[in-house]
Amino acid sequence: MKVFKFYPKNRSKFHFGSSHGKLEGTFSSDKLFSALYNCVLLLYGLDEVENELLGSLQNCCISSLYPGIQAFNLEKEKVAELFFLPRPMLPQEFVEDKDLQTHKKEKKIKYISIGAFKHLNKSWQDRGKCEFNISDLKALGEVFACTADEIQSLGLDEDFENIKLMKFDAKPRTVISRFDGHSENFFHQEEGEVTYYQKDDILLKPFMYFCIDGEIDNSLIAVIRLMADEGLGGKRSQGMGYFEEVLEDELPDELFLGKGQYYMNLSTVYPGSDELDDLEYYELVDRSGYIYSKFGRPFRKKRVRLLKEGSIFSQKIKGKIIDIRPEAFKEHSVFLNGKAFLIPLGRCNNES
Repeated sequence: MKVFKFYPKNRSKFHFGSSHGKLEGTFSSDKLFSALYNCVLLLYGLDEVENELLGSLQNCCISSLYPGIQAFNLEKEKVAELFFLPRPMLPQEFVEDKDLQTHKKEKKIKYISIGAFKHLNKSWQDRGKCEFNISDLKALGEVFACTADEIQSLGLDEDFENIKLMKFDAKPRTVISRFDGHSENFFHQEEGEVTYYQKDDILLKPFMYFCIDGEIDNSLIAVIRLMADEGLGGKRSQGMGYFEEVLEDELPDELFLGKGQYYMNLSTVYPGSDELDDLEYYELVDRSGYIYSKFGRPFRKKRVRLLKEGSIFSQKIKGKIIDIRPEAFKEHSVFLNGKAFLIPLGRCNNES
């Protein structure tokens, strides 16, 4: 599976989420698709007939932008990387004597490593019940769960639970009047900041990545690199959302192929009406706001709800791309990517 990795500089700032709402830790696939689509138009023009990349992009399936951790051994000059997935929305096994402090730590975990996900698949039982206990994993920086072997591969030995690679802060701001320069409304602006961590010879660098399934050529790669230069998220005029480097990589295809007892989405999904019965465990997320367009005055988009990353399905679903422009907006289509990027969960007996 093709992967594109984005490496930010130390202390780079990001604003993922709405301008007035709470920050999001993940840059979702529908927003990532919109960013790519706008960069295609910027690089190759607005003509949908001549710009064939617009059609091929709609045929691709892309995941959301997830975190990863790179460990660089300064002495041996060796690099190890961990890729993280969203925490599955599965009911956890009940443990009667679990103390409150452990329960609070488990609730904070938002991402699990690929190694932890493989461990989840191995622990799946024939009767369809998951015996996976998240307390068996190691918590890295409170929100990341991975296996003991993966912690060792990074070169960490102790105190890894307190590592902070992403910090969130709210800074005071004030609105300045355009007419007389006086200050008006006071508010707090939230932002996330990437921070490197070094202990002895080990330097930890967070990065972000997304998976893409489809036809990938040099034109699309150029668009992805342009997107990194343009920046992701909001507040880019304040220097947020920029990356230092973009690299290509591969994840094992067997992780995404094959049949499972259930399936987990790595993207936000807008399911078809005939796919609703396949929902098992899920959360909803709202999408609203205004149309970004060079034509005419701004219009508010149709408000929709999507299935959040980490939702669980009993069957493979496809999802779909929908047009969310209001009836009064005639200039062009406004697409929202709700296609499902799924990964099998609970491998069947005849598969590894």
